[in-house]
Amino acid sequence: MGKFNLSHRVVLAPLTRSRSPNAVPQPHAIKYYSQRTSPGGLLIAEASGVSDTAQGFPQTPGIWTKEQVEAWKPIVDAVHAKGGVFFCQIVHAGRVSNSGYQPDGQSPIPSTDKAPDAQQTDEFTPPRRLSFDTWGSRLPH
Repeated sequence: MGKFNLSHRVVLAPLTRSRSPNAVPQPHAIKYYSQRTSPGGLLIAEASGVSDTAQGFPQTPGIWTKEQVEAWKPIVDAVHAKGGVFFCQIVHAGRVSNSGYQPDGQSPIPSTDKAPDAQQTDEFTPPRRLSFDTWGSRLPH
């Protein structure tokens, strides 16, 4: 697979484990992922948020802070030590989130203000459109 030499076609597919309080991967994930590693095997990590507004499920890991990146390193090292290949699945929940997972309890910020399907609205907070006013102040100057 490109520059990666896989020894078989069995892949650990990503799944939501919901075991990362404050979006920080925990040490027990070292054992979880390394137990599922084989030489030349491909593992895809659980969905990891790219920002504090990316979260859409409870206790899912992130990869937007130094603390989160540092917490992933021993997990990745354990997979590599057993000869595995490890990819990080990155995610932003967009409109399929709710204010309970958002900074300061605000509405989710997707690329549109269109709400999810009607049958899902009980679970999700109506989103607010991404704009410079909602995001621009967070950009480096």
